Amino acid sequence: MKRLAARCYAGLLILSPPADIQQPARHSQAVENGVSEDMEEETSLKKRKVDHQGNKDSETGQEGAEKVKKRRGRPPAEKLPPNPPDLTKQMNTIVDMVINYKDTLGRQISKGFVQLPSRKEVPEYYELIRKPVDFRRIRERVRNHKYRSVADLEKDIVLMCHNAQTFNLEGSQIYQDSIVLQSVFESARQRIVTNDKSEEEKASLASDQAKAEPIQQQHRDGDRSNNAGAISNTKPVTGYSYEDSAEEQEDNAGQEED
Repeated sequence: MKRLAARCYAGLLILSPPADIQQPARHSQAVENGVSEDMEEETSLKKRKVDHQGNKDSETGQEGAEKVKKRRGRPPAEKLPPNPPDLTKQMNTIVDMVINYKDTLGRQISKGFVQLPSRKEVPEYYELIRKPVDFRRIRERVRNHKYRSVADLEKDIVLMCHNAQTFNLEGSQIYQDSIVLQSVFESARQRIVTNDKSEEEKASLASDQAKAEPIQQQHRDGDRSNNAGAISNTKPVTGYSYEDSAEEQEDNAGQEED
């Protein structure tokens, strides 16, 4: 066993281990400190990984829940391009004619078709009728450009009348009104479409005439110029006149008398 080194400091004798004994102790303490730091760093890294994985699982769960909610909800309505203004005006005119129609007694028969009762009021109606429709929904579909032609509008009018005939007893007032309304729609459609076609034909004819007028005017101007040139280019015949021929005839007659 090595001896301890003695040194004198401020009048006191202090025993201290030699330098070769102190170095291993310091080295051992440094190693322990380094191992402790490595363990702490490894523990912190594992904790960060666990936290990151937990956050990732949470985000995945939220995304899945949002997807489920989106699937369960009603799909967004498809936005259609607007119809030509003439077509929208035509359909609105037909619908107004059908709604405003009155029978011989002055009764507006469309009142029972303007808006259906709610599902709470008449639940048996919605159990029997798969596709309920009324004039309120028809007007809304015309406004939102759901109908791309008059034929599409006709399908809903026919469906509305068919629903009334399916739910109500044959011979009832609303059953008979549905038959009349369908007939009124057909008459209104034929009238409006025919009038629009005749107006289009008139407009087309007027447009064709307006386009043809300048061409016809050019032809008339060309004919006039050609006729004027033909008259100016005609040369008078010289050496012959009706007066000279008469005088010559008198002279000849006098010479014959002599």
